[in-house]
Amino acid sequence: MFTKKPTSINDTMRRKNQKDMDLKLIVVGDSGIRKTTLVESYCLCHGKDNIDRNNHMLYYQHTISNKEGNWNLKIFDTAGQERYRSVTSSYYRGAQGCIIAFDLSQETSFVNLENWYNDMLNVCNGSEISATLVGIQRESREKVVSTDRAQKFAEYLNLTYVEVNLNLQSEINDVFNNLAKTVVQRIQSREPVTSMSTLTKTNISRLVIKAESKVGCNCC
Repeated sequence: MFTKKPTSINDTMRRKNQKDMDLKLIVVGDSGIRKTTLVESYCLCHGKDNIDRNNHMLYYQHTISNKEGNWNLKIFDTAGQERYRSVTSSYYRGAQGCIIAFDLSQETSFVNLENWYNDMLNVCNGSEISATLVGIQRESREKVVSTDRAQKFAEYLNLTYVEVNLNLQSEINDVFNNLAKTVVQRIQSREPVTSMSTLTKTNISRLVIKAESKVGCNCC
């Protein structure tokens, strides 16, 4: 028979100082770029996360536990609905973090970032959502969107840009963990993301072209 370990004053105080937070993260981007693989690789690798459906959209639940408390993530995936342009405003509403993804081997998915960025800002308050631009590297596919080009584009939008190899779990974990950390820090500091709200009416198509011309080419 096991004896319950006495709770120390330090343990009690630490629990009182911890703040559990519920966070809604969304992942947007063209169909077929392996967004679901990205989300599932992050959540299911821990072996205890839940998958559910809400209005024909998948969401995954994962908890990050650290010294600050538990961050309960609900990560929404469009589950293929984006191919019909049927992603509703309810998908975006209430989101605190967003991954805007594209396929480094698909030029079209990069150009279409304009639509996904504008959709996010049209529903979400640009000062209340943190976003990360993510380039997905797919195995055995040639990279057609250069790192420099994507980085320039992200700089115009004041977004963090990262590239992730779907075969490297550490890179996948970093994408979601860092976004969650950014969201929590913003909430705790009560500082708005003022940089994105100023770009609501920007013609992003021109920014894509301008970013490409500065680099000189779109090859590796």
